[in-house]
Amino acid sequence: MASVHGLWGKALAGLLVLLCLLPSVVGAQDKPLSAFYRETWTTRQGLPHNQVNAIAQSPDGYLWLGTWEGLVRYNGLEFHVFDRANTPELKDNGIRSVRASDDGAVVIGTSRGGVTVKRGDRWRTWMEKDGLAQEEVMDALLDRQGRLWVATESAGITRMHDKTPTQFNERNGLPSDVVYGLLLDRDGSVWAATANGVAHFTDDRIQVYRADAGLPAAPIFRIMQDATGAIFVGTERGVYRMQGQRFVSESPLLPEDGVPSMAKDNAGNLWVGTVNNGLVRLGASGAERFTSVRGLPNNRVAGLLVDREGSIWAGTNAGLLRLSDASFSTWNGDQGLSDDYVRALYEAPRGGMWIGTSRGLNLWRDGRVEATYSAADGLPSDSVLSLLESRDGSLLVGSYTDGVLRMRNGKVVGHYDNAHGMPGSNQVRALAEEADGTLWIGTSRGLARLRDGKFKAYGLADGLPREFIISLHIARDGSLWVGTSNGAANIVGGKVRTLDMRPVNGAQDVFDFHEDADGTLWLATDRGLLRYRNGMLRGLALKEGLPVDTLFTVVDDELGHLWMTSNRGVLRIKRSDAEAVLDGRLAQLPYDHFGEADGLVSAQCNGGSGPAALRDSRGNIWMATSRGAAMTSPGRLQAYRHQLPQVVIEQAYANDKPVSAENNLLRLPAGTQKLEFRYAALSFLMPRFLRYRYRLEGVDAGWIERGNQRVAQYTNLRPGRYRFLVDVSAPTLGRDWSGSPTAVDIEIEPQPWQQAWFLALATALLGLLLFAIYRWRLGSLRRRATELEEVIDQRTSALREQTDRLLDADREKSILLARLKEQSEAFERMALEDALTGIGNRRNFDDRLAKAFDRAVDTRQPLSFALFDVDEFKRINDQYSHAAGDHALVAVAHALQQGIDGRGSIARWGGEEFAVLFEGMPLDEARQLCEQLRERVQAIDCSEFAPGWTMTISAGVTERTGLSHHEKLVSRADALLYEAKRAGRNRICG
Repeated sequence: MASVHGLWGKALAGLLVLLCLLPSVVGAQDKPLSAFYRETWTTRQGLPHNQVNAIAQSPDGYLWLGTWEGLVRYNGLEFHVFDRANTPELKDNGIRSVRASDDGAVVIGTSRGGVTVKRGDRWRTWMEKDGLAQEEVMDALLDRQGRLWVATESAGITRMHDKTPTQFNERNGLPSDVVYGLLLDRDGSVWAATANGVAHFTDDRIQVYRADAGLPAAPIFRIMQDATGAIFVGTERGVYRMQGQRFVSESPLLPEDGVPSMAKDNAGNLWVGTVNNGLVRLGASGAERFTSVRGLPNNRVAGLLVDREGSIWAGTNAGLLRLSDASFSTWNGDQGLSDDYVRALYEAPRGGMWIGTSRGLNLWRDGRVEATYSAADGLPSDSVLSLLESRDGSLLVGSYTDGVLRMRNGKVVGHYDNAHGMPGSNQVRALAEEADGTLWIGTSRGLARLRDGKFKAYGLADGLPREFIISLHIARDGSLWVGTSNGAANIVGGKVRTLDMRPVNGAQDVFDFHEDADGTLWLATDRGLLRYRNGMLRGLALKEGLPVDTLFTVVDDELGHLWMTSNRGVLRIKRSDAEAVLDGRLAQLPYDHFGEADGLVSAQCNGGSGPAALRDSRGNIWMATSRGAAMTSPGRLQAYRHQLPQVVIEQAYANDKPVSAENNLLRLPAGTQKLEFRYAALSFLMPRFLRYRYRLEGVDAGWIERGNQRVAQYTNLRPGRYRFLVDVSAPTLGRDWSGSPTAVDIEIEPQPWQQAWFLALATALLGLLLFAIYRWRLGSLRRRATELEEVIDQRTSALREQTDRLLDADREKSILLARLKEQSEAFERMALEDALTGIGNRRNFDDRLAKAFDRAVDTRQPLSFALFDVDEFKRINDQYSHAAGDHALVAVAHALQQGIDGRGSIARWGGEEFAVLFEGMPLDEARQLCEQLRERVQAIDCSEFAPGWTMTISAGVTERTGLSHHEKLVSRADALLYEAKRAGRNRICG
């Protein structure tokens, strides 16, 4: 009975797992590849070589990559390269294959250095002298008996057991001596892909499958087995699947191309890496290709892997790609949008979505952009700020410079602007329509009402708090709510009543309204979320627990949550929690914070136009961001919220030497005083958001929180037993500490003199010695007392004279020290200032930048950084002289310093480059200030030192968001500066 109950329990558990996975499975099948979140890595991001031949994941979570310049281990944040320089056991840097065994061993096949197996910190290599038939290895694996199987380039297969090799080649049944790949079957048998068919090894018996078994008369590159046990082979002419004892073509939808890699995802889709046609996903809805045109680094995909978090990794000839089916999907220029910068959204008929960007209007439907409208299609302006479907079925489009357009069936049928009598400005950020067809138009210079073909203007004189209109909302009672840059107003019967929001957190800008069924109004403002009910206004902001001040939209998902967008991602709060905090029943507001780790291509959402977020008729939430239109399904969201990963101890050091733990126990020799642990939680979906804490039991009284730092050090340790614990959290994603820390036990042996018996003996001997010394010393002191009395009298007078001399010397010394201090301070200023321009130098600036970056990370404040370069500076030196060049640098430095006016820090970075740090300044504001600096430099009068010359500068400006170190901030700014130079100079890129 117990076994029956166990079977039922396992079946029920399996059903529950299937039900939990069902939403993500459905999402993965329905979602087009273009909507997957993707990242790419090349040598610029740390790969030793751009060609990735093989990918594997070991049980501890590490990703292993085989490249032509070594073996790479990836932990989600950094690449660690093993090559001949740092790992003598690796005899060649050309890695063709990487396999990870269930016991944690990593098997590495090299192009001409044999095969190497890594177990923990131990490496072992087999070459021809060890029994291999050939050192040119194509693939290698360990079977369940611990035997090593090695596929070679032209000498068949070698099976190593202990030190005894067994050779398989054409002479004893292998279909070809050219073997491309191996597969360990679930039943323990081994499959081999050769140049002339497939071989199946069961014990020492070989069964061969060739063209007579349905395979094409072509080389076989890869063999794969899925979770059901089905066998797939990748050939020179496509993918074949085994049915019974024959092979059949998997699908006519797949290209007839070479297939060096295959994988199956959690949804049952087959992923195929080809030689010429990129990456193909074959599923229930058909085949979809992902090529270099759409973001694949290269169309030759040599390695494929579905990791334990469900991401798809593709190794190509030009870099590494990761695709993840995240909770958010983003559509942008990669999928056909006219521009990435999305400002407004509005649901279209038949499940479509109107997407307004800074370069036109797009109609999205069924996962693709169905139509695009821009100035080339008759629109007077490309930049779309607002959208509204009119009651007559036409679409109203508010533009940045040309008023309102009325469109029907893709054609402009009406135009409202200043030239046609519309008051205010032609910049239209909000639209609203009453039940009787009255149209309200919110512009940057007032509110316009269109009724019965006639316009009426509303402005400051009519009671509006400000004429810059940001948002509009028709209330359930028929009145109009107006959001401005200085508060809100309610218009009833043509009369304006203002709502003063300043007493609630100092709010001013009203970006969006949402109204509940009971008339409660929620306002998204520059100082948090406000609730207006029964004439009472209350707010939720930083002090109530929100991570950001400025909120652009508020959307009810009708599942009990409110969604809000911001410049730093998307927030979701429970409506009940919000009500509890506002009513004083809850101290802090819990929230979910979504960002780039959840599939948002950019965490910067847009506001000040509208609608900038909405819930469509299917229940999906759409958001306008600076990198596209993002969408998520709240009902399926939980399926994407991954568990926190376990922390792995990457390396331990004792007295600065690497040591290894066996069974999570470090036995360390006597004399060990210093310990260092380097650790990481292995996640590729959220590595930048992970935070750590640790403690050493026996030393630390409690947990030590280290932020994103992944190193712990201890010194002056005494012999004894300790336990090191390290835990992980993701607070910005709403994940508290995992509660399952990784632990390592430590035993430090004592020195002989630190043991108890030695201490007892030493104490006794020391006591005897001290007694003897005491007796001798007592007699000696008596004799010396008499002598000292005589000497004291003689020396007292000499000491008086010497004291006087010392006092004089001390006064002279004080004067000299004061002079030295003045010189030291002068030298210090010279070391920290640029001698030519008088501003800070790079040495001074590097230290300031590092501290400012860490401070911004700790306080979650914005931080922007810019690199400026004087355009064509060499020509000044060549045409006018180096003295003219020095004058030019001084003039640029003074212009930049005056233009910054205390809003940032400037330094001469080197040569003709200058660096500017903007603490507390968002990227948009920093970019505007840099534009002003560029104009100020261009206005410099060069007639005194370079007549006829016009000075220009180029710059790259960026912010710290998403970066783990200040040096990466500098690298990103430098890349943007290079982009500005390449785009024609005299411009700001950022």
